[in-house]
Amino acid sequence: MSLRSVRVILRAPRVREAWGGSAWRKEETPPSDAAVLTGSAAARQSAAEVLDLQRKIEAAVVSGDVTFADAVLSSDFHFRYGDGWTRGEKTGGIEDDRVAFMKRMADREYLVHDLDQPKAEMHGDVAITWGRYVSLFAPKGINEEQVPGLSSIWFERVWEKRNGRWQWISHRTVWGPHPSPAGVDPTQVRPAEAAQYVPGLPEAKAQPETYRPDSKEAAEILSLEQDFAVAITSGNQAFFDSHTSDDFLMWHGDIWTRGGQSPLIDTKQAFSERVRSRQYLAWNFDSVKTEMHGDIAITCGRYTASLRGSPPDRAWFAVWFERVYHKRNGRWFLISQRTVHGASYGPTRESVSLK
Repeated sequence: MSLRSVRVILRAPRVREAWGGSAWRKEETPPSDAAVLTGSAAARQSAAEVLDLQRKIEAAVVSGDVTFADAVLSSDFHFRYGDGWTRGEKTGGIEDDRVAFMKRMADREYLVHDLDQPKAEMHGDVAITWGRYVSLFAPKGINEEQVPGLSSIWFERVWEKRNGRWQWISHRTVWGPHPSPAGVDPTQVRPAEAAQYVPGLPEAKAQPETYRPDSKEAAEILSLEQDFAVAITSGNQAFFDSHTSDDFLMWHGDIWTRGGQSPLIDTKQAFSERVRSRQYLAWNFDSVKTEMHGDIAITCGRYTASLRGSPPDRAWFAVWFERVYHKRNGRWFLISQRTVHGASYGPTRESVSLK
């Protein structure tokens, strides 16, 4: 069977598994959308615009419509393939800039790029989308008679409204790619399986690293992250409140990277109470990298922490995270934090320092 035949076959409809629900509520939406986490009517409208644009981009990726992509991809666009970064791995995981990604489109390296009910988290002129897409990758030079397999990729993306238009600025794979026969992901966590799900697997084995910032703005963000750690453990609620957006969300646990429902999503008010009560006894960052996009900053790395009242065998835990900051009126605000791997628990800091 040729790749041309595969392209025709895979354009036919197929049954896909829907996402398991929302931490707030499940919306009744068309099969292509699923739940949208929003607040106001304006936020709902913006979410619909971003999700519609995202669908159009995936179609453009397959058709090779670089003209459309040229209008949607930001000048500082960044695409991170592979989930190894979520565990501190240094090998694998190609990183494309705008030029490299558009070349893949022009070469039509993707025969399938089908979204599976993505969701959106809105923060004014910044949007975060997440979910899964099914991909069939056929790079140039592949044997025409060699039929590639479908892959499942779970992702998180960041968008910003610039000059009145939504721009796609960042993509990071958070789980995958994994073989996905018939477009059904065998690694997806179904609602009935959530109670047995163990976070932090496969176990990370990464030595702590220190990465030098490559700009003044990146240095500011890394310094701010350290200030957050001090404020959280010292109970400095005023600092936390003044450096997080009113619509701040913190996603605990990595089950969302497998299509499951996060067990806990803190609002600003909820996490502010954790700070006020000094629930965190320790919070130590390491291996933090920055990805700068003008007034958007994305950080990823690990922290080890300890919570008051934890049982001795779970006194410490390690979390790999992704954070999104937005500069508003000259000040950086933390708008979102998501666990991308973990939490992984142990009795001492040393026991989790590599996890």
